[in-house]
Order: sequence, then structure tokens, then C-alpha cells
Amino acid sequence: MIDIKNCPDCGHNSFFHNKDKGEVICRNCSYVIDDTLIDFGEDSRAFDFEEMSNKSRTGAPFDPRVANNLTTAVGNSTDLDRLPKKTKQLMQRIRKKNSWTSSSLEVNFSTALTQLRLISSYVRLPDQVEREAAVIYRRAAEKGLTIKRSIESIVVGSAYIAARQYGLPKTMDEFVKASKISKKVLGKTYKMIVRELDLKLTPSNPVDYVERFGSSLGLSAKVQTEAIKMIEKSQNQEITSGLSPVSVAATTLYLSALKLGERRTQKEVSEATNITEATLRSRCKDFMKALKIKVKIR
Repeated sequence: MIDIKNCPDCGHNSFFHNKDKGEVICRNCSYVIDDTLIDFGEDSRAFDFEEMSNKSRTGAPFDPRVANNLTTAVGNSTDLDRLPKKTKQLMQRIRKKNSWTSSSLEVNFSTALTQLRLISSYVRLPDQVEREAAVIYRRAAEKGLTIKRSIESIVVGSAYIAARQYGLPKTMDEFVKASKISKKVLGKTYKMIVRELDLKLTPSNPVDYVERFGSSLGLSAKVQTEAIKMIEKSQNQEITSGLSPVSVAATTLYLSALKLGERRTQKEVSEATNITEATLRSRCKDFMKALKIKVKIR
């Protein structure tokens, strides 16, 4: 049933199996040796919700965003002062022993997953992406990557990788604003995670950013469609190689808006896409020359 032959707390070798809760308990000191045993017996039938809840042998599905064993404190100094002397000494020993049982990895998860929830809320990541980010962080922490980088940088890197895997149009600048790390640190960290965990990331497609930036600039669907056609044409001619997908999306939207008469200023495009006006002008010149686009840029 379990590999442990003696109780790790008292050394006794007589155990009790609580089948209802899936626990193995020491008969001598009541220490819970294991609480995750699975019952492989046949399922019992249920005909209503109450009967189903009473006979159910499973709980909620595992959520990687929740630490396995959350750290807790047994009482506080105010409560202990009200107890009799002997009881107070006993509770102090229990508190001390409770602090020993929390491993460094569990404390790490508790701290990191709290940060992940805050960053996901700021960047507005869907639940499934947040769960994937938690899984990536757990793998990174278990492999010891938190020794090479700070917890926060690993958390932000995991969230960025998860967003990339799901094809969300989220830029590195958004994750930098949601945290206290620099863009350079984020770049190095997420590349290290991808390399160490052997993850597969496909390059970001500028098309993914067109709808988002177009909506921010109030551009019509006609302009966005024209921008997508321009991106596909530039990709076929391989002029987007080595360029940021954000700058490509911003450039094609700007040129498409000018071409179809929905003029936007360079400042408006720069603020919506978070690229500099100098970069926008430079990209426009390259695209106009390669795609033979004739528009007037002010």
C-alpha cells in the first residue's frame, strides 16, 4: 500500500487505513503518514445530488496555481498568553514543529503563485493561460532555476511563455510594467526557462497584434484587413525577418490607415503600440520601398 515501514514521527510500525478519507494514520501517535491514497474499487451509484456528494471519492481537480501545502500558523502570542502554563508550553512546541514541516519549496510556491495571480490580473491573462504559467513555474522551481534567477523573474518569464504558447498578443513591455524587472532581465530569463525545460515556442506573428492595435486606434475592419494583407505580402518577400512583430503590426496599420483615408498620427500609433516614433518612421520607409506603397508621411 505504501513504501514507509515505520512512522517518521514515533518509529511505530502499526498503521490504520482510513478508506473514507484516503489516509494512512499511525496507531501510536495519530501521525498522518499519507493523505493521497486512491481507492480503485467500483463506483457506487447515486440518484440525487446529496447522495452523489456523500458517495463521491474525488474532490476538485488539481489546480497548479494553489500551493500543495499552504503555510499556516498555530495560534498567536495573544492567544497563547491566555492559556495555562503547561498548555502554553505544549502549543509553543507544536508551533515550532509546524514551522519545521514547511519545506523551502512549499514556501517558494506560496510566494511565487501569489505573485503570479497579481501579474495575471494586471496583464489580464485567461485562467487556462495562468494555469499553464503555474505549471511552467513549478517545473522551473523543481529543477532549481530559482537559484539562478529571482523568484519574480521566473514568475514573469513563465507567464510570458504561457502567453506565447497560447498565441495571446501580449508584449514583453506589458509584463515588464506589471513587475519590477527590466526587459533585458525578462528576455534572458524566459530564454533560460525555454532552454532548461526544453519548451517549444513558435515565433510571434504580427497578424495576432493587428486586431488589438486596430481596436485601440479606432480603425475600421477594412483597414485591419488591408494591414493583414500587407503583412502576408511582406512575409512572402522575407522583409520581416529579424523585426519585432509589434513594430511590423504597427507599421502596416499606420500605412493601411493612410492608404484608405483613416489617417492617424505617428504619436497616436506610437502610444497605442508602445514603439517609438523614430522606429515607426524607419519601418515605414523600408516597407514603402519594398512593397512599392505610395503614401505621404508627415
